Amino acid sequence: MSLNKYAAIRYRIIDQCIRSRSKAYPSKEFLRQACEEALYGASSGQNISLSTIDKDIWAMKNESALGYAPIVFDRRQGGYYYSDPEFSINLPLTHKDVELIRLALQTLTHFKNSQIFRDLENAVDKIQGRISLADKFSGTNLDQIIQFESSTLSSGQEHLPVLLDSVKDSREIEFDYTPYIDGRARHYVYQPYLLKENKNLWYLVGRDVNQNKIRTLGLDRISSIRLTDNTFTPDNSFDAQQFFLYSFGIGTYSGVPETIVLKADSVQARYILANPLHPTQQAEEDQNGFTEFRLTVIPSDELRMQILSYGPRVEVLNPGWLRLEIMDNLTKALANYTA
Repeated sequence: MSLNKYAAIRYRIIDQCIRSRSKAYPSKEFLRQACEEALYGASSGQNISLSTIDKDIWAMKNESALGYAPIVFDRRQGGYYYSDPEFSINLPLTHKDVELIRLALQTLTHFKNSQIFRDLENAVDKIQGRISLADKFSGTNLDQIIQFESSTLSSGQEHLPVLLDSVKDSREIEFDYTPYIDGRARHYVYQPYLLKENKNLWYLVGRDVNQNKIRTLGLDRISSIRLTDNTFTPDNSFDAQQFFLYSFGIGTYSGVPETIVLKADSVQARYILANPLHPTQQAEEDQNGFTEFRLTVIPSDELRMQILSYGPRVEVLNPGWLRLEIMDNLTKALANYTA
């Protein structure tokens, strides 16, 4: 029996409805509405009819590929049930299904050792074990056709579970924070708003209670963390999307966005076009083969390091103060090799 994707979805929905304990003995109209809602986002009857549900139920009861579902209609209850309470349809996986599942598992495995995803480990292992039993595809080795960048376990990830609880429950935390600049520990009382990952490092965004100021702190520099009994009311004016709208990297965002104009040679321009520096990026090629890139961002250390990494291939045109700053850094770098 060949299943189209819409029929397969309807079969699964009907199966779930019949097995549901919250709504026993679903009627034919209930099944129709559930299928139409899932597939089309409406339940008016314009897309799925009662006769379609009749055909689906017949197929589920009579097709071997669907396991001869023991569907029974209870006249007194006005709905359907399984005569075998343990029954559930088992639709076969297609070649494409297995490939997609394996690709998804490969992606999940990439993050499996991260503390925040540790609860997924058993589930991933179970699915991997079951999918490997598909003899038809046992020879497939995704490692030979797709490779992911290795994900190292960064320092500070051990704090993620308690920080997630504090964000969800709006509970203040206390911890020591040691910045890289001077290596001197500070004690913080913090109202956490958001956890953010950037370049395989995790950061905590929240309000410093003592300074009444929103800060972004790296988890790799946090120690002696403690979840307190004090709750707080989240600041409704804090918008995570807006907060990072003009950010470049994960630096300080207490600044005014500026238009940064960069001039890149033809080779570097192709890389920047393929991997944009920022969502606000605009590009325009000149007659000499160079490309000007315009970004609207709040200047940060990450931006400076990114520009410096391009060496002679990228020139800062504006603003003037940033151009001078990059020139000064390049001069000092050159001095390291000419002294």
